[in-house]
Amino acid sequence: SRLTQLINNILDFSKIEAGRREYQFEVADAGQIVEEVIRTYEYPIRNDGFDLRVHIEQNLPPVRVDRGAISQAVLNLLNNAVKYSDSVKRIDVSVPSESAQILIDVADQGIGIPASEQTRVFDKFYRISTGLVHDRKGTGLGLTLVKHIVDAHRGAVRLTSVPGKGSRFTIELPAI
Repeated sequence: SRLTQLINNILDFSKIEAGRREYQFEVADAGQIVEEVIRTYEYPIRNDGFDLRVHIEQNLPPVRVDRGAISQAVLNLLNNAVKYSDSVKRIDVSVPSESAQILIDVADQGIGIPASEQTRVFDKFYRISTGLVHDRKGTGLGLTLVKHIVDAHRGAVRLTSVPGKGSRFTIELPAI
């Protein structure tokens, strides 16, 4: 499944670079999309020894999204949470609403990202220059794709991170 995800990321990235990435927007429940991603990948995540905690608010307002693209963004964040976790193997996923937005929050207790590099992690092919990151395999495209997908949905992605304490990525999508 990781190889498939890697191939999908590369193919989507090439479509984005060529200006050919198209989205099929529909009214959907963001909580349901996240539940489907969790259901599909929960077993391998837990099998890797992770404590996966999920909280999805009930009766969320709908969003207009491309279900596949949002699923890909959530999966990229989950993969990063697994990949960059160290000794504390815990991932928290939540989907609350806030004002006129739906949030998709993925947090880990992993190696974290230095403040000086937090804005650059969304750049294509960028990987943090020091520490344990180079022990993890990757292309440096996952977060670039997350940002592009979220931007195409008129949303935003936020990062909060402390080295040695973990990272929290929050996707903000406008509710309708």
